Amino acid sequence: MSAYSAIYQALVKGGMSATEAANRLGELRSETGAELSAGLLARATEMYGQKPTDSNAVRRRRTARFGAVRDAAQWLIAATASGRLTTTPHQRDPRSNT
Repeated sequence: MSAYSAIYQALVKGGMSATEAANRLGELRSETGAELSAGLLARATEMYGQKPTDSNAVRRRRTARFGAVRDAAQWLIAATASGRLTTTPHQRDPRSNT
């Protein structure tokens, strides 16, 4: 059973408060973000790591690409830690004509 399923079951059966469930889901989200970020950085190192045969121009391009991936990994950690990957769209009344 996944951690999400276990949290859902505990919440539904009444063994866990909504606040505790929200806290545990937040921890899982942060862990997932950290794991994804680590994987992204490992892949970037594999793809854009310096090789002894690289010229200076190739070395600069690889460094720039690695920097872009590193920035994306840092954003991933920050976004999953805050819990706000995107903005929530405005919810309109479904009975409205506009």
